[in-house]
Amino acid sequence: MTVDLSELEQYFPEINKPFIHNEYTFAIKFSQNKEKNIYSINLRINQKDTKENHLIKFRFGIGKDKPTNSKVHDTDKPHFEISLYKREKSSFSADIYFTFDTSDDEEIMGYIKGTIVIIKDILDNFLFNYGLKKELLQELIYADVVTEELAEYKPIVIAALVHCYNKHELIVRTPKGTQVIKSKHNFDKYLNKKDLKPLYLSLKDKIF
Repeated sequence: MTVDLSELEQYFPEINKPFIHNEYTFAIKFSQNKEKNIYSINLRINQKDTKENHLIKFRFGIGKDKPTNSKVHDTDKPHFEISLYKREKSSFSADIYFTFDTSDDEEIMGYIKGTIVIIKDILDNFLFNYGLKKELLQELIYADVVTEELAEYKPIVIAALVHCYNKHELIVRTPKGTQVIKSKHNFDKYLNKKDLKPLYLSLKDKIF
């Protein structure tokens, strides 16, 4: 068995196609090479740079890449990834990696389905935070169907992410360097962001 993302396309109106609303561009990205068992699914949000103080670039998802010489994490292992850049009064930039210790494709499919639920929660949260109309959610993801059919997988991926933290497989890369997150202080520093609130709260309740 290899991970097959095609069965998950049904939960999104459009994949690999930008959806533009005002200054924001949203995209659900699917990428897959079954022969090499390489895959990724992620949400990307980019804000048009108006040269004002506020700017956000955001990527959130799960995948497995080809091997590289990366010193940050093992790219060829299944991993959960967040890339967040915000320019406000003070800029914040971080790439966050949870590396799973399983290569079982059926188990990973459960994590991917759980990630889709979290993507739905992240989108809902984002629309609220930035004053965008909630009806936009249905333009990006079939939220009701995701909740009905995939909600049971969210606790599974949350438990896996908690396990990553406990095994010191939560790694953050910033312009200042790379570190393994082992303390509540650093956990809060990098994950307690309003754009990550649905994920942060779910993990915080299980870890601390």
